Amino acid sequence: MTTTIEERGDGPNISEQKRAQVVLPPETLAAFGGDELRARVFYEKYALRDVSGKQIEKTPSQMWHRVASELASVEGDEGTRREWASKFYWLLEDYRFVPGGRILFGAGQPRNATLLNCYYFSIREDSIEAIFDFCKEAARTYSYGGGVGTDISVLRPKGSPVNNAAIFSSGAVSFMELLSTTTGTIGQAGRRGAQMITIRVDHPDVIDFINVKKDLKKVNYANISVKITDAFMRAVERDEDFELKFKNEKVELNRKVRAREIWKQLVKGAWESDEPGVIFWDTIKRESTTEYNQMEVEGVNPCSEQTLENYGNCCLGSVNLSAFVQEPFTDHSIVDWDSLVRATQYAVRFLDDVLDYNAERHPLPQQKKASLWSRRIGVGITGLGDMLIKLGLKYDEDATIEFVDKLFERVTNVIYGYSTELAKEKGAFPAFVAGKHLAQPFIQRLDPTVKEKVKEGVRNAAITTIPPVGSGSILAGCSSGVEPVFALSYTRRSKSLSEGEFKVFHPLVKEYMSATHVSDVKQLPSYFVTAHQIKPEMRVKMQATIQRHIDTAISSTVNLPESITPEEVERIYFLAWELGCKGITVYREGSREGILETEEAGKKKEVKKKGPLQFERPKVMAGRTLKLRLPQGSLYVTANSEGEAMEEVFVNIGKLGGDEKADAEAMGRLISLYLQHGGDIQNVIRTLKG
Repeated sequence: MTTTIEERGDGPNISEQKRAQVVLPPETLAAFGGDELRARVFYEKYALRDVSGKQIEKTPSQMWHRVASELASVEGDEGTRREWASKFYWLLEDYRFVPGGRILFGAGQPRNATLLNCYYFSIREDSIEAIFDFCKEAARTYSYGGGVGTDISVLRPKGSPVNNAAIFSSGAVSFMELLSTTTGTIGQAGRRGAQMITIRVDHPDVIDFINVKKDLKKVNYANISVKITDAFMRAVERDEDFELKFKNEKVELNRKVRAREIWKQLVKGAWESDEPGVIFWDTIKRESTTEYNQMEVEGVNPCSEQTLENYGNCCLGSVNLSAFVQEPFTDHSIVDWDSLVRATQYAVRFLDDVLDYNAERHPLPQQKKASLWSRRIGVGITGLGDMLIKLGLKYDEDATIEFVDKLFERVTNVIYGYSTELAKEKGAFPAFVAGKHLAQPFIQRLDPTVKEKVKEGVRNAAITTIPPVGSGSILAGCSSGVEPVFALSYTRRSKSLSEGEFKVFHPLVKEYMSATHVSDVKQLPSYFVTAHQIKPEMRVKMQATIQRHIDTAISSTVNLPESITPEEVERIYFLAWELGCKGITVYREGSREGILETEEAGKKKEVKKKGPLQFERPKVMAGRTLKLRLPQGSLYVTANSEGEAMEEVFVNIGKLGGDEKADAEAMGRLISLYLQHGGDIQNVIRTLKG
């Protein structure tokens, strides 16, 4: 299958020419045991450079020292700073904790760069001025390395009256290309900006939104998701009408459609191309811990794991569960609880310090204000798939899900408990109101002793999340987020590294074979289960179980075989909603080009690439030439045949060297290539007619 290392501004802006020349220092490669992909992720994305671009750091330990000392610098006196620099180094060492990429790159960085991976901010109103104000703010945010989420539900639907020369609005969806182009323009040269665009399911333009990316030339620099309501899901269940509506001070529009008409389009889009994603918005609002005092969530970040208020941020880092197993691969393997508790507590303080360290590094003043008002952080988890294998637990069994339930319950209470201790030391977040915070359903599910502490104050308004941890998990050599191991071996593509394609063996496979003296992957035990071997229903059940202990959301992908049907995708979506997931994303193998590809998929693709035999052109072919007059000049189309089959087309127009002539010649070449490999000329005609 394929996906991507998510280059969301994590690392320097390296030109194509320079990236092609990167040579890894021997000590860098040695630090990763000869693993070139991990070494390149570190060296090209996170290792510190001076202002001229010269590499300063060559090993992870140098990076850990830099990051630990920089973030501890916001602590009180010199002794406290030294203490926490040492503790943070322990946290980072051996990848016990993997901070967000912006933190690894930005701490101690002389450039203007935010340490926060992403932000959400709205288009403030339904006007041209507001749309371009958003683009301006987004461009500034991208230039500092942050991604952006926004929602276009505020924009009037297509066909609404407007008070300008257009007479009628082109609709909310028509502005998506502008937002996407802004992202693509600022994110350049090996890394791209990240953007999420959402719309409410009851917006009149929702079907156009769902289908916008079917035109492969449109909205290439944004993820898209639909905010689904409970009312919509119930209407789908009952096969009822559903009201689409829009109202502001100038425009009001209402119409009814069959809910399943929208639903089928959603499912079809996911089955064909994995988009749009689905966000269960009512579940998000119900479970939010910040629905008061100007912290109400309005949208999500580009990967959807952070539910955010206007100008809210993603201050992210993930505890690597794989690092906390003693005696792995044995009958005596256990969780190292003492170290895990220590790491999760340090992680809370680490990310809280990031907020203060980054206070003057936000792209926009509104982002600084929102950050310090709620002190929102996102302590995440990665390496779950590896931990389970080390413990001899199979990812897709009920007993394993029960274990994960207890694991996350304990970890969440430790995290919240430490945030209350931090509040005693440094103060609760400024927006804190005890009664309102305690009233939130998520807080009510915490351990009673922790809830009692929350009454006195908590340092952070929202604390836990599950990011995808793409590049960070490669760096750490572990499975990503709460995903199962993707594959025992696969091909990984990266647009941001100087070597673009890597054959990867999952590090845990090597570790197991070394520890147990097994020499053949076929001898691996049954608990070495991979993403494509897991039933989708069990995968959703695992995500829903974890979601109960996460106060924001989870970014996670359910990997599906190529043979799965749209009806099965529909069942997965319904199950996710019923079990309380806040969103769901699926990837059907082969549905689009991406970054990870299993060996089996690669073999299938290789067979397809070989295709029909190469066409051998005869020395003489018969044909006819048609002349047409166009505004640009005379158009000549020559069609040559061998027997009855058309095999060759030449198109000629315009002056020698002109753009029209080059475009026409290219069109003829492409049509000829298609016909020479068995294509039907009627398909060409239908395609060009549109």
